[in-house]
Amino acid sequence: MRVTVDLAAEADIAEVADFYDEQEPGLGPEVEAFLIECLARLETLAGIHPNSRGIYRQVISRGRFPYFVVYYEILKSSEVLVRAVQDHRRDPHDIAGKIDDRFTH
Repeated sequence: MRVTVDLAAEADIAEVADFYDEQEPGLGPEVEAFLIECLARLETLAGIHPNSRGIYRQVISRGRFPYFVVYYEILKSSEVLVRAVQDHRRDPHDIAGKIDDRFTH
């Protein structure tokens, strides 16, 4: 499948990279590369993840940065749209509101 990352999800990744780089200089590019690798795996794995609320699917990252969840939907049989990449150590209410906004607008 072809994976497309929308602008909001790209901004999520950039925000995460900036945050990690502030915590430890040089770590930002590492987490960004990790997340891009997660997204690339959707080319072959999209569709096997749990369907949430009948709207989107979510996959939890595995590896060095295990707290990220990628939210995506399958638009056509060969296209995946990633709408959000969130750190699930944050407030669940904030995350839920952001995800709902991304998939309903």
